[in-house]
Amino acid sequence: MGSFTPDEVMAHTIKIYNETKSIRGTAFVMNLPRQTVQSRLKIARDTYPELFEEKKTEIQNWVVPAIHYPETDIKSILIGGDAHIWPGEPTIMWKAFAKVAKQLKPDCIVLNGDILDGARVSRHSRALGSRAPKISEEIEAVRAHIKMLPLANQKIWTMGNHDIRVDNYLASAAPELEDYAGHLKDRFPEWQFCWATIINDVEIRHRFRSGIHAGWNNALHSGINIVTSHTHQLQLTAVRNRRGSHYGIEAGMLGNPFGPQFEYAEGTASRSCPGFVFLTFDDDFNLMPPEFCELIRGRPAFRNKYVF
Repeated sequence: MGSFTPDEVMAHTIKIYNETKSIRGTAFVMNLPRQTVQSRLKIARDTYPELFEEKKTEIQNWVVPAIHYPETDIKSILIGGDAHIWPGEPTIMWKAFAKVAKQLKPDCIVLNGDILDGARVSRHSRALGSRAPKISEEIEAVRAHIKMLPLANQKIWTMGNHDIRVDNYLASAAPELEDYAGHLKDRFPEWQFCWATIINDVEIRHRFRSGIHAGWNNALHSGINIVTSHTHQLQLTAVRNRRGSHYGIEAGMLGNPFGPQFEYAEGTASRSCPGFVFLTFDDDFNLMPPEFCELIRGRPAFRNKYVF
C-alpha cells in the first residue's frame, strides 16, 4: 500500500474526530497517543477549518450515542447493572453499591443497563394477577435509588434492553407524543446516556454475547477488556495470547434474582449472582486486576470484608 499524504492524514484524523466527537475516542480508534491526536487537530483547525463543519444530512444521528469517550482522566470506575428497580426498599446489593461508592469515591460511576425493569411496557405477555408498577413509579424509584450514590466526575448510564423499553413503547404506541413525553435520558439529565463507553483500555456496555461463555466470547470478539451485564453472572474470564491478557468481565446484578420482577424464571436455580465490579488503572491508564463485590451467605463482601 502507498503512503498517505499529509493532507490525507489530516483529513482522516478529522473524519474520525467528527465521528467520535472526542480526542480520546479518535486516539483509541486510530491507535495513536492522545498527544499526537491533539497536535494534529490543533494544526488542522487552522489549516482545514471547513472539514470540522458538520454536513447537513437527512439521516438522523443516533438518538443515544453509540460510544461515549470521556475526555477527563479516569483512574477508577465503579460499575453495576441489572438493578431492575421497582418501588420499595433497595436491594441489599444496591445498598452495598452505594456504600462502597461513598467509601471509594470513584472517578466514574457506570450504571450498566437495565436499571429499571419496564415490565408494563414489555413485549412479553402479562401474568394474570401480576402487580407490576407503572413506568412513572419505576422512574421515581430509580431517582430515589440514585440519590443514594455520591457525586462523581463522570456519571454514565449505558442503555440496556429493559431501559429501552420505555422509549420503544412510546415510539410504537404514541409517536405523536414523542416530543411532548421525551426520552428516558431526559428524566436523568445529570447522567451521560450511551450504548457503550470506552474508558482507557476498557469497553463497558450492557450486552454483547450471551450464554454461559459470554465473558470469554465478549473478550475474544471485542479484542479488548470488556465489561458487560445482562447475563446477571458475576465472573471474570481472561483471554491470553502473545500480545498479553485482556478480560471479559461480567458485572453480576444489583437486583434480587428472586424478586417479583423475575417470576418468569419460576424460582429455579440459576447462574445469576448479585454483585458489582470496581476497576482501577495504573499511572499509564492500564487496567489492573478487577475487584468484585459478591453476595456471600446473604451478605455483600468486598476486598475480603463484609460491607455490612
